[in-house]
Amino acid sequence: MDRKVPQKITRRAFLGTTAKLAIGTAALLAGSTGLFYYGAVTHRKSPVSGPPPGNYARLGAAADLERLRGVTRIDYEADYIDAWYTKPVKGFVYVAAGEDGRLIILSPACTHLGCAVVPATEAQRAGRPETYFWCPCHGAEFDAAGGATFVVERGLDTYEPVFLDGSVYIDIMKPIPGAKGA
Repeated sequence: MDRKVPQKITRRAFLGTTAKLAIGTAALLAGSTGLFYYGAVTHRKSPVSGPPPGNYARLGAAADLERLRGVTRIDYEADYIDAWYTKPVKGFVYVAAGEDGRLIILSPACTHLGCAVVPATEAQRAGRPETYFWCPCHGAEFDAAGGATFVVERGLDTYEPVFLDGSVYIDIMKPIPGAKGA
């Protein structure tokens, strides 16, 4: 039997091959990362041009919502768009005009465990006049602007209104976390 004897590799050849391999790996990683970020930047959709994306829920005409007095429940339909699937959802938000005239769009999800808050009854408001919303699951209370008043530390999440073609939309995928109480 013929036995093959391994060839000796010189130190210079070893270091040269190792350096080429390291440079090639770094270039491959940098190139793939660059392509990822290029794709993310160039395929970003602007919320103010063209038809709204599926995850935008239309709440109504801007002129109608700006005339609101008090807090109003508004139902919506939209698409929950995940990386792998799209699912139609129905939900609701509470909309009010702030003191400065800007729209306040409140999520109905209690910040304690996510139960849907409801307007407080007169009996529930008797002891705490600042209470406007009440969580039927654990008794958390919130004021008309969504601020926490009892049980929880964080107020209701809000949504940024998006004005497009005379209508008001919200991106259901991007709630803004409520503020911590004092």
